[in-house]
This record gives sequence, structure tokens and C-alpha cells, in this order.
Amino acid sequence: MNKYRIYGINNINGMLEDGTTYWRESTRKAPHNALTSTQKLLASAQKKNYRVTSDAKSVLNYTTDEVLLEDGQDAKYVKIPYTSYNIVEYNYNEETKKYEKTSKGKKQTDSNTGDAIAAKNIIITFAENYTVDAQRDLQDLKNIGKLKGYYITNGKAIEITCEKTDRKSKTVYKDLDGNEIQVNDGNTFVQICPTTAKVTFEK
Repeated sequence: MNKYRIYGINNINGMLEDGTTYWRESTRKAPHNALTSTQKLLASAQKKNYRVTSDAKSVLNYTTDEVLLEDGQDAKYVKIPYTSYNIVEYNYNEETKKYEKTSKGKKQTDSNTGDAIAAKNIIITFAENYTVDAQRDLQDLKNIGKLKGYYITNGKAIEITCEKTDRKSKTVYKDLDGNEIQVNDGNTFVQICPTTAKVTFEK
């Protein structure tokens, strides 16, 4: 049975819609050339009578005070090997104070502007995956419980825990003393990695 129906999750499936929620980019190879926009997703959600506003607290504890992680380890270069050929890397830009992303040896850029894809914050979560449909090789994650991870910002990294008590609760990110971490104002990339991934940091 469809899990969206079981749990009552509002969802938009572009492949099952009327073709108005996404488009194909001819300069990229299928199937990784499907794009969408906030406007198209909002229009689809409103058509389905989904709620499109919320007063819920943010998942992350953002602060306008600069978080420096002075006791953290040096992390101006971050390497996340998902597999031997699928490796994500981040290089810290001292001028912008953001991490620029490389995937499979290729620097990631915005296709419209050419600007580097970059993040102010990176959160790494180590989680187990399991097969839900072997024929189609569909995977799911075991993200409930107390998982290990890292918080990375401003050239430093600290170990954290990623805690989620049940399916409906939000993940809370804590330092090793049990305090919810403060996250620098700016965009955040969350990298969910295999528990066996050998993540490394360099100065």
C-alpha cells in the first residue's frame, strides 16, 4: 500500500501529474534533466488544497550570531565517499565563508548564473539504509533514534548527534554535551551518509 496514504502525507508526484509541475532540460541527459520551480510546486499544492504556510518552528536552530566552533577540528576540505566513484567534496572559500561543492570530480555550478553551488553550513548524518522494493532497487533510511554526525561551518567541524524520537517528530541536532547546536544564518546542506562512509577533513 502507498505509504503516503497510510500516513496521510501531502505529496506531489510530477510523473503522475498533468505535466505542469516540471519540465525537461534539453541540454542534460535523461532521466536527470527534470526541473521544477517553487511557483509550479505551490500552484500544484494549492490545486490539491494542501496547506502552503506554516507557523512551525524551524528544524534547525539558526542564529544571527557568528558560530565559530573554536574547539572543533580543522575542516576547510571535506570529503564524503558514498561509494568508490560517487564522492562528494567541499572546499571552504575564505572570502565568501561558504563551502563550494564538488561531486564525482566536477565542481557544481548554477546552470543559469554559473555561480558555484555553495553552503554556509553542512550537516552530516550517518544512517543505515534498507531495501523496500528489490525489483526497482528502492531504498529507505533508518532515521529514527540517536545517530552520529558532524556539524561543519566556517572551516571547522564538530561531532554531533542527530536525534529523532518517532516518525512524526523533527530531528534535533545536538553537540556531544547534549545541547542543541546553533547553526549559522545561511543555507544548510544535509548529507545523509552510509554508516561505513569514511568521511575525512583537512586544513
